[in-house]
Amino acid sequence: MLPKKAIDQFKELYKKRYNIELSDKEAEFRANNIINLYKAVYIGPISESNQVKLKDQYGYGKLKLSNK
Repeated sequence: MLPKKAIDQFKELYKKRYNIELSDKEAEFRANNIINLYKAVYIGPISESNQVKLKDQYGYGKLKLSNK
């Protein structure tokens, strides 16, 4: 979960750029999507053990794992 201050900053930036006001829930969802995209692009693939942890902790669908 993002801090309230981060959500408010994201809402302000989004409003300035797109002239659309977001709810806190929508802003948090969109901000998390951007963070996840950044992580995927700049950090690289998630290890198999971390995929399982993400699924257990957040309920994300398990990514297709390579057969080793």
